[in-house]
Amino acid sequence: IASVRRQLANRIIGAMTMSALAFSPSRRGLLFGAGALALAGCAAGQGRWLDGPQAALRYPALQGVLNGWVADGRLSGAAIGLRHGDGPEAFLQAGRLDHDPTSALVGRNTLFRIYSMTKPITGVGTALLIEDGRLSLDTPVADLVPEMGRVEVARNPDRGLDGRAPASPMTVRHLLTHTAGLTYHFFDGPIADAYRRAGLFPVTGYSLAEKPIDGPKVHDLDEFGRRLGEIPLRFDPGTAYHYSVGLDLLGLVIQRASGMSFPDFLQRRLFDPVGMNDTLWEIRRADQARLMALYDYSGEQRIVRDDRTNSAYAEPVTLFAGGAGLISTATDYLAFLTTLLDDGRAGSVRVMEPETARLVRTDILPSGVNPENGAFRFGFGGSVKEPSGEYGWGGAAGTLGWLDPSTRTAVTVMVQQFGQQIDVNGDVRRALERDVGA
Repeated sequence: IASVRRQLANRIIGAMTMSALAFSPSRRGLLFGAGALALAGCAAGQGRWLDGPQAALRYPALQGVLNGWVADGRLSGAAIGLRHGDGPEAFLQAGRLDHDPTSALVGRNTLFRIYSMTKPITGVGTALLIEDGRLSLDTPVADLVPEMGRVEVARNPDRGLDGRAPASPMTVRHLLTHTAGLTYHFFDGPIADAYRRAGLFPVTGYSLAEKPIDGPKVHDLDEFGRRLGEIPLRFDPGTAYHYSVGLDLLGLVIQRASGMSFPDFLQRRLFDPVGMNDTLWEIRRADQARLMALYDYSGEQRIVRDDRTNSAYAEPVTLFAGGAGLISTATDYLAFLTTLLDDGRAGSVRVMEPETARLVRTDILPSGVNPENGAFRFGFGGSVKEPSGEYGWGGAAGTLGWLDPSTRTAVTVMVQQFGQQIDVNGDVRRALERDVGA
């Protein structure tokens, strides 16, 4: 069991760390944004698009990367949405929804499990409530979730659950930046063990719930907050960075601060105004026809982890996981990123104030906290890189999404794989550099 947990944790945290390190203001990263990836800021489906042969002719190196992944059998299919400047958005694709040669081709409406790319979306939901005056970065979490008011800090988190009172209260800022002292169920150690026993698995489709040590999954966000408040923290809030369920707890904060359910709030305030019609918590059976299969390539044979014809996402969802729960498309997620890039405007629709959009992609880490030895800073649920101001995050199945306000660039990469040895970010960035030049 411990070996399985370590492998899963390493796989997920490796993907997240590489996603964060990807947003580096290196010469290569600055070069690709300095060229001519031309697009218009608009809601999904409302702008001018380059796709098919037009997109491939404009970005031959990028198209070649996607074609290579598929031709080598490393992926069944992949998609990229990108934008730069004032021209049309571009969509590139290769391959099929699974390794069956009779399955449908990847398209603009293909659904992908985005896992932790949900976190920036939850971050934006939090920012909208700050704009409304219902929250601030320094609002104590216990003000809205009193179940967290008695939480303790483990005296020795690597050895046991014996706790003491925290030195300072947990705040909204801490949840956004993984500095609250929380953890994840896939780590090792007594606190992660307690998460599994308590059923704190805020993710759809895979978990360790089938292991003997685990209890039944919590039913909803209210139960999630109650049980989480019974387990000690790894450290005092605001003193360190540790990847965690902080954005999932923020879903409960948003729910209570807004007076409506977490998914309803995001739908009304973000998905509908932006035009994110295919960003979903669960899918109808009919929509499984456009869902990518999720494979695990870490062994000698590829294994289907979530079959697109019998997906876990087609089951009713009651625990809406703000850290890892959403499905989306390349075009929807690009619309989300470009709304932030356009200072809160999706086409003619004002989704948020410019100051709010800029705040989302601003470093808000507590003073003295340096994730990965200062490799990146952190904003609202995603990493921030200076001096370019790049903001974004990735998902456990290899997806990536980022924006760069210094070059007016936004890119999202959609794949579905565990364990495949592909440098998704590096391959894409190198191809972009070749396509757009210095």
